[in-house]
Amino acid sequence: MSYEDSVAEHYGRGNAEQLILAHLSALGKDPEHFDIADLQGMDQLHVGGAEATSRVATRAGINAGNHVLDIGSGLGGVARHLAQHFGASVHGVELTPEFVAAATSLTRRTGLSSAVAFTQGSALAMPFEENSFDAAVLFHVGMNIQDKDQVFAEAARVLRPGSVMAVYDVMLMGGDVEEYPLPWATSAETSFLQPPLAYSDALGQAGFSVDYEAKVPVSDSVAFLERALSGSGPAGVQAAQLNNLMMFFRSGLLAPVEIYAHLD
Repeated sequence: MSYEDSVAEHYGRGNAEQLILAHLSALGKDPEHFDIADLQGMDQLHVGGAEATSRVATRAGINAGNHVLDIGSGLGGVARHLAQHFGASVHGVELTPEFVAAATSLTRRTGLSSAVAFTQGSALAMPFEENSFDAAVLFHVGMNIQDKDQVFAEAARVLRPGSVMAVYDVMLMGGDVEEYPLPWATSAETSFLQPPLAYSDALGQAGFSVDYEAKVPVSDSVAFLERALSGSGPAGVQAAQLNNLMMFFRSGLLAPVEIYAHLD
């Protein structure tokens, strides 16, 4: 089994869509027709949820008329948020077939199918033509990607010159991660954490120029995980995974980091 198959298997084990629909029913919502706000961040599989999505989109300058690529689109929460709140049209590429099916289903139920679409595929060989997009986002995906040079080379291929590449990943601040599970991996075999400099170098190799980098404050990251542990977090993520991640945030070993670059 390739490491990409192992990654897809890791995410495909859950029942995220069923959890989300059950949550909506418990709130008295119609599971067939609902607003993305009703999901309360369950479809946003990254630290900070919808608030972080808005922050990254604003800093990246995403707006109405943009055609945005969401690399590793998961349950589609980021893509739907960018469409509804920023007016963008979004195409997500996602490795895990179960996530593609769930993202497509949830998008239909929120009435956003005209602005948002999803395709199953690898971030290392994306099924898009050159110069297809105005911007690209990568939310908590690089931790599962061993060849970061290749993913940014692929992003450069499908983006138009001048386009923004916004990265928001959990990155390595120092030392080694030895405790699993984590939200993105049950073992080191599918976890490829790297420091911000490695991302910047890979972006530069692909033809991007880095404009801005920001580390999310530890207090904000920990507060988000504490809320997630109380039951208002991403669907399908287990308490043990969140507790280990919080431990590493508090120790300073890991941190969520944003990097913004433009294609020369």
